[in-house]
Amino acid sequence: MEHEHLTTKEYLNNHGIKTTKQRTLIFNILNQAKKVMTAEAIYFELRKVDDSLSLSTIYRVLNLFVDKGLVLSSNLPATNKCVFELNRLVHQHHLVCLKCQKIVYINDCPLTEFERQVEQETNFNIVNHKLEMYGYCNNCKETSKDLSID
Repeated sequence: MEHEHLTTKEYLNNHGIKTTKQRTLIFNILNQAKKVMTAEAIYFELRKVDDSLSLSTIYRVLNLFVDKGLVLSSNLPATNKCVFELNRLVHQHHLVCLKCQKIVYINDCPLTEFERQVEQETNFNIVNHKLEMYGYCNNCKETSKDLSID
């Protein structure tokens, strides 16, 4: 969480979000997640503690969190699914495997100098950017190579 000393309720309230049981549960799952999650994965995780939540409720809460900047969403083009992760205010970029949907985080930002150049050329004040690159991870690249030989 951005401020570890805040409770979930305080954290949500500070972002203009009224605390509900559903919102708290979803936030806590995303806060504990080690990787991005689909709404369906969040749904199955929530079913373990509360089987009354619907998938449409989860989507509504996730969309609210995205609108308020608490959650980041990315689209996986191969499956046309959206994945979500808590916005930990850490600047990261992703490599996304089109076959297995594996996501690899890129630690260094290759766009810093380019961003400065664009600001100078356009007089645009850039406050953030996001880079996602799509391709095939090492395992899927090898599998695809094996399949094409047959």
